[in-house]
Amino acid sequence: MKLGVLTAPFAETPLGEVAGWAHSAGFEALEIACWPKTSGATRRYAGTSHIDAASTSPAQAKEIVASLTEKKLTVSGLGYYPNPLHPDPAHREAVIGHLKKVIVLAANMGVPVVNTFCGGDASKTVDVNWQDALKVWPETVAYARGHGVKLAFENCPMIFSYDEWPGGHNIAYSPYIWRRILEAWGG
Repeated sequence: MKLGVLTAPFAETPLGEVAGWAHSAGFEALEIACWPKTSGATRRYAGTSHIDAASTSPAQAKEIVASLTEKKLTVSGLGYYPNPLHPDPAHREAVIGHLKKVIVLAANMGVPVVNTFCGGDASKTVDVNWQDALKVWPETVAYARGHGVKLAFENCPMIFSYDEWPGGHNIAYSPYIWRRILEAWGG
């Protein structure tokens, strides 16, 4: 086991500086934030892009890994936590499109895991959200497998107010749903 840190809270700090600090603080691994490059108001930590998945070449990906290795750091995963079950279909499409770019980046870096978010529409029940997940996720899971990458879903209901109960913004938070996820998408 290695102790690591997610780079998302360091939005204004270049990856090399985050890596230098992480190494000096005794960390051995980084989960690197890979949101799309954005400007304007965003959700806390969303929008942090320490590696631009849309424009990083395979050669650049290898250079990043080499520079982190020099600092005695490994990449535990790439992080992108959007909401692929958002009620707006255009938003969903953009989220899945970028997630696929992060999957390709992970494959190019030799990073076996992309940490992400199953998502959910807070106005729907968990079971209705599950039906949406069955439409959205199988193709993306297959895409990741085809690139030799595993997806890890954040385990948090993302409930921020009383009017979001019971669904929240993420269905991947209870043993009931985790059993469904593991059965439907083979672990």
